Amino acid sequence: MSKNKFDPAKPTAGKFLGHEQYLYRSVDAVANSDLLLIERNPSDYIWNREAPSDPSKTGTIDLGTAIHTALLEPELFAKSVAIYTATKSRDTVKFAEFEQAPENEGKIVLLEKEYDQLRLMVDSAHAHPTMRRFLTANGDNECSIYAKDEERGIMRKIRPDRDLIGGGIPLLCDLKKTASIEDWREGVRWRNPLFKFNYGHTAAYYMDTASIHYGEQINEYAFLLVQSTVEMGKYPVAVITVTREELQQYGFFDRMNANLDKYAECRKSDNWYGVERFPVFR
Repeated sequence: MSKNKFDPAKPTAGKFLGHEQYLYRSVDAVANSDLLLIERNPSDYIWNREAPSDPSKTGTIDLGTAIHTALLEPELFAKSVAIYTATKSRDTVKFAEFEQAPENEGKIVLLEKEYDQLRLMVDSAHAHPTMRRFLTANGDNECSIYAKDEERGIMRKIRPDRDLIGGGIPLLCDLKKTASIEDWREGVRWRNPLFKFNYGHTAAYYMDTASIHYGEQINEYAFLLVQSTVEMGKYPVAVITVTREELQQYGFFDRMNANLDKYAECRKSDNWYGVERFPVFR
């Protein structure tokens, strides 16, 4: 694992711990989310990098990020999350003042009831033997991996929630907050998040990029699921895995490689123009 000085504009291939999200995002390498934008329209990739953000819209609740921190980086929780106990509503002047206070800048602000829900979800995850095993197995959390795609002459990047490969288990893990675990068990594509939210593309890209970094083929990917809605007073959890062979059969590797080719071509030509067509109406 590299400890040398790191330049985001000229990234060094390797695996890095301690790279915060802002640094990872700034690295000049293609991420899975970039490829999905390019698949839709290459111009969207440039737009996503350069369009201004509305700061008044960035303070909304992000329970998913809070759960990630609580389960994967608990030592950072107090620095990343602030709990507001004075009211049960976000729609108050006092809450806005608390959220905008200098000491809470950059933090996720939760109401007390939201924090209570978060703690129950975290404890529920640890109560599930398989989930607990995947969360506590020897490995690295929130590491950043940069790999050189020699064939295309581009740099790739991934940030797995849990990387168990270095610990001897050839597996990457993706922690997801979900409204319904039953959706993940559905056999219809339009409903299953593997297709609906392109998580199959994510798994294919992460496995392929990790294979370049480690020099060995990674053949399995795990989704660690924590449900945000209650069933019989509890927050369900599940671990669902997908194999390289399955992702190839579903066409995700073909999509991923086509998107990588398109990115490499756009980068080489510096031509990011694209128009869209209406769908075929039925």
